[in-house]
Amino acid sequence: MKDQENNSAWITEKLDSYIVGIGAAISGYCDLSGIPDLPFPGLKTGISLGINLNPEIVLSLKKGPGEDYVREYGKVNTRLSELAEKVSGFLIENGYNANYIAPTKKVIDPEKISAEFPHKTAATSAGLGWIGKNALLVTKKYGSAVRIITVFTDAPLISGEPVIKSYCGSCSLCGDICPAGAVSGINWSRGMPGEKLLNIRGCFEYNRKRDNDPDGFGICGVCIAVCPWTDKYLKREGLL
Repeated sequence: MKDQENNSAWITEKLDSYIVGIGAAISGYCDLSGIPDLPFPGLKTGISLGINLNPEIVLSLKKGPGEDYVREYGKVNTRLSELAEKVSGFLIENGYNANYIAPTKKVIDPEKISAEFPHKTAATSAGLGWIGKNALLVTKKYGSAVRIITVFTDAPLISGEPVIKSYCGSCSLCGDICPAGAVSGINWSRGMPGEKLLNIRGCFEYNRKRDNDPDGFGICGVCIAVCPWTDKYLKREGLL
């Protein structure tokens, strides 16, 4: 048992240092063994990696969605995949198995708007944040202005403390501003399906009809900019 604990501490500390060095804004580890239908059934440890969005582009969303955010969304997705590739390679080099899935996939069939794995599940399980009323991950450091990806591994990493409740309180700003009227306005709790928070189809269809989403991701972003937790990030950057 002591050897297992020492090995967990060793690989966790080593990976911590590596992740900092490759530029992840936030990261954490979690046990996914209780999650059904994992994309890689033998890999039950989750590594949640996040990159913050450009604060100036986030600020621009206060005026409404636009092309700058669509481009930023794509750039950050690319960077997340690069981070996940590096972390997977690092673990494999150290004798473990690892794999990952893309941060977001293009919607080919609008009748099947679902994720292969909800990256927010790993992020909340790793203690990085909670799910806001906008159905996005909310962190105390970046608010909703962060995107995430998950690496799956069999490395015995030391898990973070899961977040099990919302810290949105009575705030309703994301619901008030949502142009699709898709936000239900209820607070998240652990295990709650995303459909209770957001009319996912309504959000996607609204954005698909707009001429700023050529890649078919169904994105808007205005709810990110109005989040009070996001405002704290923008204030730290000197933009508010």
